[in-house]
Amino acid sequence: MTTLERERRYIRKWRAKVARGEYSGMSNIAASYRILENFRLAARWYKRAAEHGDGDAWVEWGYCLQHGVGTRMDPDAAEQAYRAAIASIWITEYAREEAMYHLAVLLLNRRTAPSRHAAAELLRSATADKDYPQAELLLQAVTSSADGSPCVCRRHLRPRLAKRHCPLHGPFRSTAPGAS
Repeated sequence: MTTLERERRYIRKWRAKVARGEYSGMSNIAASYRILENFRLAARWYKRAAEHGDGDAWVEWGYCLQHGVGTRMDPDAAEQAYRAAIASIWITEYAREEAMYHLAVLLLNRRTAPSRHAAAELLRSATADKDYPQAELLLQAVTSSADGSPCVCRRHLRPRLAKRHCPLHGPFRSTAPGAS
């Protein structure tokens, strides 16, 4: 069975459950569409799952909005999505940390002192258990007043998906001296 066949079968299975009112399957459908690289449908399903209270889906929807994956880029809506994720009681700790990280990146892009301070606080919370090395590195950069582009790679995704929009590792990385 190919990946395409497997994911299509998976989507059919979960769509039937969603139609019966089992909304937990919405994120699964979105993840399958992401694997199939149909980012527009993945974004739609993440949005639907988030609207039904899935905190992890709020993170995914925020990422789509932040980077224009399957939808238009909208940093303000991405900020709202990340804040909803952080406040959610239906979210994994892993996803909460990721929401804090990506919200910190959004705030750092504003380049104001209050935003920088708020970003540092979010990163401190995200790194409290020492299992998010990207957040630790960004926190070090923020507290040392370094002025570089933050890494926006996703944790534990396939490299092609993870680095799609990262200014440090992606196809549009900076060629300025000192850039990675």
